[in-house]
Amino acid sequence: MNTRKCMSATWTAFSGLACVLALAAPARALDLEVEVTGLTQTEGRVMVGVFTDAGTWLKKAVTGGSVEAGLQKEGRVLIKLQDLPEGSLALSVFHDVNGNGKLDSNAMGMPKEPYGFSNNAAGMFGPPKFEKAQFEAKAGARVTVQLN
Repeated sequence: MNTRKCMSATWTAFSGLACVLALAAPARALDLEVEVTGLTQTEGRVMVGVFTDAGTWLKKAVTGGSVEAGLQKEGRVLIKLQDLPEGSLALSVFHDVNGNGKLDSNAMGMPKEPYGFSNNAAGMFGPPKFEKAQFEAKAGARVTVQLN
């Protein structure tokens, strides 16, 4: 596409948007494997959430994935995530033993189901901060998370 034409003031707003999109760098995405270890039960699903910044950490995942816990071998399952954004990511993983789609907790807020974070990060009196769990994602890499 001719850059000079894109800059022309006579183009409509729609054409201008098309030029911006055409000139923008292509979005890059990567695939990642998450190996979850420490499974002791075969019921339910193992779920992973992917986070890209501290502001949404443990509140709103950009994407995620899951696998049946019954597919485990020797306490391990593999979850393949696709089309993840490049850059810093952090993972939250839990074993949804009862299949209700959430991490159950007791009256004090302590998790009743197994959970873990990327970098095997741990927090004091609560979940770890995003910065402890974040890592630089690389295409085709495998990240291991140990469930507690």
